[in-house]
Amino acid sequence: MKKISAGLILTDGEYFLGCHSTGNWFYDLPKGGINKNERPIDACIRETKEETNLDIEKEELVDLGVFSYNPRKDLHLFAKFMCDLPSTELMSCSTEFIHYYTKEKTPEVDGYKYIRFCEAGEFMTKNMQKVIIKAKEKTRH
Repeated sequence: MKKISAGLILTDGEYFLGCHSTGNWFYDLPKGGINKNERPIDACIRETKEETNLDIEKEELVDLGVFSYNPRKDLHLFAKFMCDLPSTELMSCSTEFIHYYTKEKTPEVDGYKYIRFCEAGEFMTKNMQKVIIKAKEKTRH
């Protein structure tokens, strides 16, 4: 059975928030695993807070559903629409992992960028690009 992670597409309709995955070339969505007895929407809110320090309210989210991501994992995505996207200068990551080489605690995310939907392929993995394209279709309102 595939695992499911929950994540956020923070968007103004043209751009969405990408979080740079520390130690990798690509950006990702704020997302992560769903804890036992945790609802996907609550995981989305928690992961967004941990990876961006943004506070998101349930009432602000649109459930986009579950997307096939890779052979082991699917993504349950939510969208938040904003005319004025928050400054990336105010964002920070509070979760860490042990770095493969330095063996030191390192933030999961080390940068933020607003990416145009049409440019997702330049900044994201092929699997995430496919998800972004499908999710974009559901974000039209």
